[in-house]
Amino acid sequence: MAAKFERKLKRIMALLLTAACLITSGIFLPQTAMKAAAAEQINGHSLIAENDNYALYMNEEYLSIIVQDKVTGAYMESAVSYDDGKNNATWSAAMRSALVLTMVYGTTDTQQADLVNDDVTKDITYSSDGFSAKVYWTKYQFGMTLEVKLTEDGVVASIPDESIVEDGKDYFIGTISVYPYMGHTYLDEKEGYMFIPDGNGALIYLNNKEGRFKSGFTGMIYGDDPGFSRVSTSNLLWQEYLIVNNSNKIMAPVFGMAHTDEGIAYLAVVEKGAERANIIANPNGVNVDYNRIYARFTQRVVYTQYTSNNSSSAYQTAETNRSHSDLQVHWIFLRDEKANYSGMANAYRNYLLERGDLTPSADTSYNTRVDFLGSDRESWVVGTSAVVMTTVDDIRDIYADLKDAGLTDLFTVFKGWQKGGRYNLPISSYKADSKIGGTGDLTSLIKDAEADGIEFYLYNDALRLNPVETNSVFNVVKQVNKRRYSEATYKEVYEELLYMIPSRTNTLLNKFVKSYTKKGVDNLALAGVSNTLFSHYYDSVYYSRSQTAQEYDAIVDQVAQQTDLVLEQPFAYLWKYTDAFLDMPLYTSNYMYEDESVPFMSIVLKGVMPVYSEYVNFEANKQEFFMKMVETGTYPSFYITKESSSALVNTNSSDVYSSQYEVYRSTIIDYAQQLADINQKVQGAYISGHEIRDNGITVVTYDNGVKIYLNYGSAEAQADGYTIEGMSIKVVDE
Repeated sequence: MAAKFERKLKRIMALLLTAACLITSGIFLPQTAMKAAAAEQINGHSLIAENDNYALYMNEEYLSIIVQDKVTGAYMESAVSYDDGKNNATWSAAMRSALVLTMVYGTTDTQQADLVNDDVTKDITYSSDGFSAKVYWTKYQFGMTLEVKLTEDGVVASIPDESIVEDGKDYFIGTISVYPYMGHTYLDEKEGYMFIPDGNGALIYLNNKEGRFKSGFTGMIYGDDPGFSRVSTSNLLWQEYLIVNNSNKIMAPVFGMAHTDEGIAYLAVVEKGAERANIIANPNGVNVDYNRIYARFTQRVVYTQYTSNNSSSAYQTAETNRSHSDLQVHWIFLRDEKANYSGMANAYRNYLLERGDLTPSADTSYNTRVDFLGSDRESWVVGTSAVVMTTVDDIRDIYADLKDAGLTDLFTVFKGWQKGGRYNLPISSYKADSKIGGTGDLTSLIKDAEADGIEFYLYNDALRLNPVETNSVFNVVKQVNKRRYSEATYKEVYEELLYMIPSRTNTLLNKFVKSYTKKGVDNLALAGVSNTLFSHYYDSVYYSRSQTAQEYDAIVDQVAQQTDLVLEQPFAYLWKYTDAFLDMPLYTSNYMYEDESVPFMSIVLKGVMPVYSEYVNFEANKQEFFMKMVETGTYPSFYITKESSSALVNTNSSDVYSSQYEVYRSTIIDYAQQLADINQKVQGAYISGHEIRDNGITVVTYDNGVKIYLNYGSAEAQADGYTIEGMSIKVVDE
């Protein structure tokens, strides 16, 4: 208790020192209006730059920084100023150092290099808005330049790729963490949370975890790298059947920290180097008693190299060449009522819009998404035979039935329309399966649907190749160990799928788009390339994830110029090309250390473009899922077939265990009626606020004044003078 009081006292003294500067300067205004003159020092850090909003302090020895909000006086530190004495020299150094590296030495990558325990030369140059420090580890013979600049909204730290040097023969750079303790807290010293981009978004509270967790959150931005990774056999039953769902991929390069008791928070955006970066969030008790969240940039990976393509003999080795990319993190600071996760989401939306990385859709009106599965294949005596689930005429009948029920606002993605069925991949031309009606009938359906105001899209997985149906000798992805990458399906008909190299995707996708648009139709739902990035070898040349991202960006850009394009669960760098977001997760991966699920991604995108949920069919608690859609402003999605899903049991679509239209007809109509009414009140508006109150009531506030109250509990509760029944919603638009 005494130590905690001492830390609190130090912060109070710093605030008093700032107030003293105000008094001596003759400036003493109410907190909401004052622009404080910055103190000369805070916790061993000297003032080096300031603007109207923030002051930047730096410690030359460790290059650590403090960012202070000049309006409120609150600040965040990158270095631990209070050490509880429990930590060894390695951890203590990591707590203070601006840069924390792991080194590749032989076949290991666990040894730490930092600015505290190692002999490091530093050449520091100051500027009006920050500093540049050229650092060099003399023993390990590598170095880099760290550039830090104060901005109007926070601070940016970057390491230019050209500044990274490796002169030695024994030690090489494995990973680089930049300000890994920025905004850290000790045990339950402060109230607040860390925001992690798991699923739609999650919070880890800054309360005392009492040593319950041995590990925290580690996620690679834009998903794991198939160029290195494989599915763990711990997720398989009898090493064959998948029994554990994969965790959500990180769709956006962001994370955050909020000290809610002091009214200060930041949203961190990994602006450069995100393709090879991990977001790390460790609650207190994971190795040390500090809460911390940061980005760790990978320069080299230690991986398993086989002695030949068919051999099981292998050895550990490291990448010969390091990754090449500038590294940059931008901490956007927030104050007072904006210093929370909804403020972070609003800040990220504004950031993307201002940069042109997010383009508002021309139409954000409500639609019910009703997707169809045309056909798949099952094993036969020789080869496979078609399993027809929904024909073109079936879709016409379903549309007519829904129209008779008053439902006309529809959005459809048609899967398994192509010749050979759902998994005849890749698709290189516009040829519909004759068993569902053929190309002519499908084209007529698309045009008729458009005339009726129905948005009808053909689904194209432009990443995957089925080696049973297509020649797979060339143009497929090989991992860094030179072995062909295969994606296990855990199904009986087609047991594996391969990935095409980007140039092959480009060739076939352009060919398809040309043949499709030639028919006078151009709605395309693109998958695979929208949410997968990999390193790979092709023709003895290594291609990084950054290069893959650049190629996919160019491919999707070109397709977007020729079609009306929507993307399936796209990564953030492609958001500017899509007219809608398909398959938004409404939950998280449910890691044990996550304390709260929050709709961060939905807040960012609501009002900018239509956002569609994952399929309602496969949700166990449909009432709760319905409420989640209302909370997040997400539109519902159904995966529908005319025939019973039991027909799919021996196909690769066997996981579609409930899909028959007759079963879901009433739910589709009921959801459409309720959600259309709600969305009409908030169409085109942004979510400006989201909070979960102590009594369990969730309140969503839109910038047009509409408020939505949600009670996920079983008993009624009060909020702002309103009574909200258990498991119910109240919309207020006064």
